Amino acid sequence: MNYVVAGYSITLGILFVYAVSLGFRRRRLARAVAAVEAARAPVTPPDPRSPQ
Repeated sequence: MNYVVAGYSITLGILFVYAVSLGFRRRRLARAVAAVEAARAPVTPPDPRSPQ
């Protein structure tokens, strides 16, 4: 019975580490996408007719 509990504990520990790594990966990917979108944003020159 102790081996079964140990097996479940190890499996749950591995799943927890995997879930945390997926969270970090998602956050890193979201930051990369935001950086690419910011780089793609068109830069419009200021309108010379508008008051400053």
